[in-house]
Amino acid sequence: MDANESVDCRGLRCPRPIVEMAKRMRKMESGQVLELLADDPVARKDVPNWCSSTGNEFLERRDEDSFFRFYVKKTA
Repeated sequence: MDANESVDCRGLRCPRPIVEMAKRMRKMESGQVLELLADDPVARKDVPNWCSSTGNEFLERRDEDSFFRFYVKKTA
């Protein structure tokens, strides 16, 4: 999946991946896609929940060997 922006939050623990994702999303335009890399297992629930609460679209989660790759589309 093609992303307009990427933020690497591997090594960061809750709530930092969500905080960093939110900061980057504020700078993006509607319709753009952000790729988030995270290795905190809590992110598996936090990212979709954040999308639900903010109105952004959770597109996909890919489980890599040692981290997760999330794709979120800015709609709000």
